[in-house]
Amino acid sequence: MVVAVSLGVNIQSVLVLLTASSGIALIQEKQAVVLDLGTDYTKFGFTGEAAPRCIVRSEFWCPATRRVRRLHDYSSAAELYDNLVHMLHQLYFRHVLVNPKERKVVVVESLLTPTLFRETLAKVLFIHYEVSGVVWADSPRLCALTLGAPVVLVVSIGAKDVEVAAVVHSCVVLHALQSQPLGSHAVHAELARMLDEHNGGPLHLDDQVIEDIKVKTCFVTSRARALAWESDSPPRAARDVRYGRVTVPGRARELAAEPLFRRDHEQSSLPDAVLQCVAASPRDCRRALAAGILLTGGGAALPGLRARLAAELRQLVTQPPYCDTLHVREFKFHDAPSAANACAWLGGAVLGAGEAGAARAMPRDQFARAPRLRDWVCLLDNTPPGHPHRDHLDI
Repeated sequence: MVVAVSLGVNIQSVLVLLTASSGIALIQEKQAVVLDLGTDYTKFGFTGEAAPRCIVRSEFWCPATRRVRRLHDYSSAAELYDNLVHMLHQLYFRHVLVNPKERKVVVVESLLTPTLFRETLAKVLFIHYEVSGVVWADSPRLCALTLGAPVVLVVSIGAKDVEVAAVVHSCVVLHALQSQPLGSHAVHAELARMLDEHNGGPLHLDDQVIEDIKVKTCFVTSRARALAWESDSPPRAARDVRYGRVTVPGRARELAAEPLFRRDHEQSSLPDAVLQCVAASPRDCRRALAAGILLTGGGAALPGLRARLAAELRQLVTQPPYCDTLHVREFKFHDAPSAANACAWLGGAVLGAGEAGAARAMPRDQFARAPRLRDWVCLLDNTPPGHPHRDHLDI
């Protein structure tokens, strides 16, 4: 009060300002948190913000074994429960320093997340940490939400898998969903093989070292150079670089990402997955999907990936079996509004900041009455109430 009088400030106005500032602080304290538990990296932060507060590896210090343990390394539901408890404790109390009881949670998940993982995560959030409510949101629709476009083809290149989903007017075309084991780990395995071959023996490099080499030295070569490498007269390789005591040859730098585009008899390459998703989508939205491709995930950050994928799509669509079913010749890509690995998290932050996201949250008392989550793969959830088979599903 003395300071206010000496400065000539009205006491009533000071009280108003203090009340307003405390109200703003109270609102900020009750912001929901957005949780994206990836296979390799976890994104965690608050709704309404443009970027996560932390992006950390999906691992924690296990006090029982006295070593660092990966979140997704588990063999039973009880082991997964303990992993999630330790991981969330690290996120809440070390990285963002908030009380989990006071905040709702927006969980960003893949459409192919195992049911055991979803239900165990729900038990940890509702029972162990006693959060007030949880919103479960799939990553394809969250990625499309960041663009505001009605039709988006989301190509997510994760750690283990590549998922291609068609989002049409905020709905995922489930029967067109494609998934292939062509994530970043496939690139890491190819890079490790080529490094061992060049250095004359197994180097036994750690996974984090392989990832660091990929991020700092590798890129996706053009389609013409990739075809030239398979011919009898290979082109001149890129410059060799040194990574510590390891020599990274130019050939490995160029061709480490080739498993994403290597075709086989089952048509399981990345361009095949994109075209198969477009072909399985409704006819009236195929051109819009081809003109609205969004690359997300940590693997999408490789330099030259977008140009190479566009060239492969333009060439592949003119060949059987796509030339007879797909009459699309133009492919365009969206620029992600954030880093490729945080695009789904940003969609969760946008969803949780609005009133619609808060309304979709499952409260803790509802989960206590019926500890079960809705799942699109379960007939109990996707069968209409009036369907004749509905009575036989109620168990």
